[in-house]
Amino acid sequence: MNFLEKLPLEINSSRPLFIREEKILLSSSAEPIYSILYISDIHFSDRDGVKRIDQILETVQQAKPDLVLFGGDLVDNRKGILTLRDCVRNISHLAPLASVSGNHDHSVGVKEVKKAVLDGGGTWLEDKSISLCLGGKPFRIEGKLKKDDGNSATRILCSHFPSVFPKAVDYGYRLVLAGHLHGCQFVFWQKGERLFPGAWFYQWNGLRFQEGPCSLLVSRGVSDSVPIRWNCPREVLLCKIY
Repeated sequence: MNFLEKLPLEINSSRPLFIREEKILLSSSAEPIYSILYISDIHFSDRDGVKRIDQILETVQQAKPDLVLFGGDLVDNRKGILTLRDCVRNISHLAPLASVSGNHDHSVGVKEVKKAVLDGGGTWLEDKSISLCLGGKPFRIEGKLKKDDGNSATRILCSHFPSVFPKAVDYGYRLVLAGHLHGCQFVFWQKGERLFPGAWFYQWNGLRFQEGPCSLLVSRGVSDSVPIRWNCPREVLLCKIY
């Protein structure tokens, strides 16, 4: 191991993706009843795309989730759209996949990004929620923030922006998955679940937050438009639901 490898520094996709496991208590089960792999901020472009697909596939194969969720900012430019389609196609052979968009996707063209996900065999979660029955209890995974419609299902929100958390609490969600902030890419210290100095500027720059029965998990993301990080590993979230 050379000197640079000993530093908590990463440039481009030089290190393996970190699988961050989180335990979510949504039932009375003593064993996990479902697992979701949340993958956000992939930022496909004409740079490093094939390597990034390989890293993502490795994490899916290792985690063996019941469902993969893409949390937005999937592409940085139009050259990343075909790479996104190929990535979704490869993952769809391993597990069902659903996706939402992020701000970068809207800048590039959300219709084209949505088409790439659908052509790859995925579901566009902003149009269609996913209903599950886990341990005899109804669950619903949604990609749009909506008020509780009175259905008895436990609701999970797949989002890009962690700033939706206060409204999600008011609307009765039990779990919110978000990304967007990348941990601010440079972390010099951590206090509780918050990552500094980024948390001085962004309220939800951290790992996990709790408000009443609702949990917010914030991913540090798979990649970046400016590909350099310090003490802030690129990651996916493996959410084990109990």
